[in-house]
Amino acid sequence: MKNTHVAGLISGVVALFGAAGMTQAADAPAAAPAAAPAGAADTVRNRAIGYVMVSENRAIYETKDGKTECPQGYNDGPREQFKLRNPDEAKRTVMNTRLSFESEVWHPATTPDPLPYHYIQGNIGEGLNLDGKVGPNDLSSPLGEKGIDNNLYRAIGCTRNFRADGETSILTPQWRSRARYNTFVIELTDVDSLANDDDVTVTTYRGLDKLIADATGNSYLPGGTQTADMTFGRKFIQSFKGKIKDGVLTTEAKDLWMPTASVYDPRDGGPDTLYRAMRFQLNVAAKSADGYMGGYADIESWYYASHNTRDALHQSYGGTSGPSMYRALMKLADYAPDKNGVNTAISSALNVRFTQVFVRHPDAQVAKAPIDTSATIQTTGQRE
Repeated sequence: MKNTHVAGLISGVVALFGAAGMTQAADAPAAAPAAAPAGAADTVRNRAIGYVMVSENRAIYETKDGKTECPQGYNDGPREQFKLRNPDEAKRTVMNTRLSFESEVWHPATTPDPLPYHYIQGNIGEGLNLDGKVGPNDLSSPLGEKGIDNNLYRAIGCTRNFRADGETSILTPQWRSRARYNTFVIELTDVDSLANDDDVTVTTYRGLDKLIADATGNSYLPGGTQTADMTFGRKFIQSFKGKIKDGVLTTEAKDLWMPTASVYDPRDGGPDTLYRAMRFQLNVAAKSADGYMGGYADIESWYYASHNTRDALHQSYGGTSGPSMYRALMKLADYAPDKNGVNTAISSALNVRFTQVFVRHPDAQVAKAPIDTSATIQTTGQRE
């Protein structure tokens, strides 16, 4: 009986997987040399390859103890500032404490900050050269590249929330991987090679499908499908001309809206974020891509996205005072002057990682919708 049962199991396995699967070990040496090029051939189809963002974070350069770039220490948050703003306990009221602070959060001023605020010191930082120049106030990368433009880092780099162990830095990567509204997809077309290609097109979309996670739930697998949102996601569609050299994709700069719903629940609302003159610098491969996205963050949309999606309680965990941070952003703003000559955007960079996907276009339409950067910035509302 046992022999009959075992024989039946073996027959079933052979029938299920086929003889080729049962002899895979014997055939492996002959197939191994073709594995590397086959990966690219499998993922680049019809001269196109897609990627979905699985991690996004601000490009913040940090030393081990932070004393090099933040010699004065880290910034105070709402809890610490409460005592400085209201030293006389007897005079504290709901109106002049909590409501006064919340009013400043949502209607921030640009007057000099009455409280101490610490900016990044030194000239080392991550990011890209956004203006093509090397100036005396530019940063240098940890590897020595000069001309790095990243004033956002200077403004928020000494705030714990935005550093590696801060709550915001821990949660921000989940914006892209776990909040469906925020699924951000890029598709490379006209691709002849992922090693060297002097003319490719990069198109951005909002994706409509869940990412495929591994068994841990912390990493995401290549080979999934993302449906491009051609209806409600037209705002996020933008095309960039670019090139690939030695496996590194670089593109021209264009304005780009990125979906930015709440870290906790998309229904909490929060505006999308506008980056002016955004460009890509990514290491591209058959199954993944990683590197920088660099541009000038529109301060209004960036600031309100930060606070609409995280209330004062959560901002307190990492020492983020909205009124102080807004003043710092406006002080270091270096792009897009308004009619009064006041800059409204700040140089920035994102550390990003993507995994490969196949992009599905509804009705086989390839979007060519121009971006509308004049759209009113939404500061409240709900997400689907």
